[in-house]
Amino acid sequence: MGYAFVPDIKDEKVVCQKPCQHRDCAANREMFSKNCNICGKPMLAGQPFYLDDNHNPQHAHCVWEQVEGRR
Repeated sequence: MGYAFVPDIKDEKVVCQKPCQHRDCAANREMFSKNCNICGKPMLAGQPFYLDDNHNPQHAHCVWEQVEGRR
């Protein structure tokens, strides 16, 4: 199971800062405007994350803490 890093959606190189029709820009804006569905805190640029079964972002640290807590 691999994780990715939250992109910096405030960087013009990553996401257009003006209205656009790019599907990638819309998907990144939507996904990373959500909070972690485990801890409820914002997803910040540079943080490692996983997606749950419903494609909602979770901080990798929160997932790791859950896994370690089950052992």
